[in-house]
Amino acid sequence: MKKIIGFLSLVIVVTMLSCTEKPAKVTKEVIVVPGTPVIIVKDPPEKGTTITFDKNGVKVETKKTDVTIKN
Repeated sequence: MKKIIGFLSLVIVVTMLSCTEKPAKVTKEVIVVPGTPVIIVKDPPEKGTTITFDKNGVKVETKKTDVTIKN
């Protein structure tokens, strides 16, 4: 009987010690490196916007522009 009580008390002590350990905190570091700036080159159109006003109303015309992005 004394052996059983001693064994149970030992098991309880070991169980309590194993359950009381707190998990280690894991911290992650993120390093953000800024990228190279992007230069946008845009040539202005030769003839921008044309606005025509007559008795029928207002008419607005624009030309398409091409945009080139270089690294």
